[in-house]
Amino acid sequence: MTAKSEDTKRRLVQAAIDTISSEGIAKVSARSIAERAGLAQGLVFYHFGTVTDLIGQACLEATRARIDRYAERFDAVDSLTELVDLADRLHREERAAGTVAVLGQILAAAQVDPALAAAAGEALSLWTERVGDVLRRVLVGSPFEQVIAPDALAELVSAAFVGIELTEPTRGDDDLDRALGSIRRLTSTVDDLGPVARRALRSALG
Repeated sequence: MTAKSEDTKRRLVQAAIDTISSEGIAKVSARSIAERAGLAQGLVFYHFGTVTDLIGQACLEATRARIDRYAERFDAVDSLTELVDLADRLHREERAAGTVAVLGQILAAAQVDPALAAAAGEALSLWTERVGDVLRRVLVGSPFEQVIAPDALAELVSAAFVGIELTEPTRGDDDLDRALGSIRRLTSTVDDLGPVARRALRSALG
């Protein structure tokens, strides 16, 4: 693919994201995307086949970009408490960047569009895999190491995060702060346990 074609696709993907963020997914069309990108409408179909396929590609590329943005911070996490703290910062940064609105729009549309559901599922799996990598590392030596499967917990964490994002407009920051505060107190307690207490808790859980 030529550099010009790559640039065209990149502009269309970004235009799709911007259109969803500013106008909502109901207003997304080949015309609205092309106009925002400053390109001919036919290029949407030439490069992506359908508007839905373009939205799905935009969802995946935006997700990969956001995960890459946080890669170093994910790699620096070495406790459950630090993972909770990162989730808090990530939520606030993503909301400020407008990606929360895009995620909500795509997930809502995915309820009735199998193609979008597949794309959204693939995008969410990228987050789940990254969270799973962190959990496999921080659970080593934890009282929960033998009783919690990291992949299953990663799925639960991702589902909870999505729920927070989708219901965010109905709640205030205080609600989220209270919820995260409760989780943080629990993880801090576990992280601060001494060797004897850890063995006792591990035995009780086993």
